[in-house]
Amino acid sequence: MFEAENIRVYGVSYDSEEQLRTFADGHDVTYDLLSDPDSAVIRKFGILNTLITPDDPEQGAGRSYYGLPFPGVYVTDATGVVTEKFFHRYYGTRDSAGAIRDSALGELLARHEAPTAELNGAQVNLSAFLSDASLKFETQSTIYVRFELDGGLHVYGRPLPDGYIASEVTIQDMPGLRIGVPQYPATHARAFPELGVTLNVYEGVVDVAIPVTPNAEVFHRTNADRPEMVNLPVSVLYQVCSETVCYVPRTEELSLEVPFEPLLARDAR
Repeated sequence: MFEAENIRVYGVSYDSEEQLRTFADGHDVTYDLLSDPDSAVIRKFGILNTLITPDDPEQGAGRSYYGLPFPGVYVTDATGVVTEKFFHRYYGTRDSAGAIRDSALGELLARHEAPTAELNGAQVNLSAFLSDASLKFETQSTIYVRFELDGGLHVYGRPLPDGYIASEVTIQDMPGLRIGVPQYPATHARAFPELGVTLNVYEGVVDVAIPVTPNAEVFHRTNADRPEMVNLPVSVLYQVCSETVCYVPRTEELSLEVPFEPLLARDAR
């Protein structure tokens, strides 16, 4: 996935080269693992786990846990400048490869392997697609909802005065899934002299991102009815306008069918 986009992936750990080699061989790791035994790089990036003190008595693999980083991902440019970061309050949650890739590229592409739902209208085409081919346990993927507006048309975004309809995307809460807060792109202000107002609008292609993370309610071994798929209902509210006409506000429903990636057994490779 990353090599095809000319993105290099590195894992940095305070473990020794020998420990990293054993780990890579045992887990079929194909990207480079870098040993930082004194946590110098970890400190430089500001991710040393400050919840562990130098005198903490707990140990693993024969050494203190002090020196571990907070788990997460930094995206850097070619010069090493950090352009994006992915960290979560719960250490077990990770961001999906697809979401990280899209951030590194700075663009969103609806890839053929990703679940997609589409609805074509007279003034706007709507689509919903996942950042990845499937949902994985405690891995935060992103559902993107895309508006593709014809030329000369716009929809509104917040904040707005009373009487105008802001575009809104919602996904219902579902058991076993943590649905995050929708992330809307920046609007731009547009003056409407005939109305005597300046309003926040979207034009062209607009992408709204909604984080979604499967949790133990779906994957726990006591759940005998673990589903292989989930149907995510996506509701989209909008009002399309031109320079002279505003069409009737609409609420469209998209249904995005997404597979769950099965958990591996402990001894599986």
